[in-house]
Amino acid sequence: MIEKKGKEILQEAKFDEFRQALIDSLMKKISIEGRCGADIRPIIEETLKEEFFVDFVKNLARIIERRTRMKKEDINKTAYRLVEEDVVEDIKNILQGQMEEKEEKSKKDIGKEHHLWGETKVRLLGKKPKLKDIAMLFKEHYIMKYTIIIGAIMLIISAILFGSIYKAIAVGLTLTIFQGNSIHIKIANVLGGLGGILIFFTSLSILIEYIMLTERRSRQIQELAKKYFERK
Repeated sequence: MIEKKGKEILQEAKFDEFRQALIDSLMKKISIEGRCGADIRPIIEETLKEEFFVDFVKNLARIIERRTRMKKEDINKTAYRLVEEDVVEDIKNILQGQMEEKEEKSKKDIGKEHHLWGETKVRLLGKKPKLKDIAMLFKEHYIMKYTIIIGAIMLIISAILFGSIYKAIAVGLTLTIFQGNSIHIKIANVLGGLGGILIFFTSLSILIEYIMLTERRSRQIQELAKKYFERK
């Protein structure tokens, strides 16, 4: 959240004249690229480096330097962050809340120290799939869940028959057959191999579903950005 001093600096830099153009440019990028899970900050910085905004950023940097006396190496970073804090709520509204916010881990916040803004957060476009999303995949596709369970049971039985967890896992991962004439060794090899195959292909399916989920969320963000231009 921008504090009074930060608002005054943006006002002096005449950010209102560039604000709408910046939001439009950001939405255009998102509508084309999606970028689900991407940090919004580098995208804003990338946009502000476009020719249309160069003079504004230089002017904003000069005002920040004059009003704060901060080090030169911190000025541009502060300018980008100040703009982010101003437009982030608009972006969030356009994307209908499709933005994940996390606490800032940085111990030193130059802008906060100079009373330009209050607490800041890392903002990620969309919502990256998490463990609970993987759990939902199991809930929606119960065959996957049962396949994993059956594969695990096979490996456990294989380990018991071998008398070795290592051998069961080795068979499951590499399909290596351990020599032995006894029937329980042969069964252990078969169960270990089948268990490994079931778990491998189910895990591969989960990975593909995970990638597709990320892609779907990226397309959702793109569609929301496109609708923003349609409404205009």
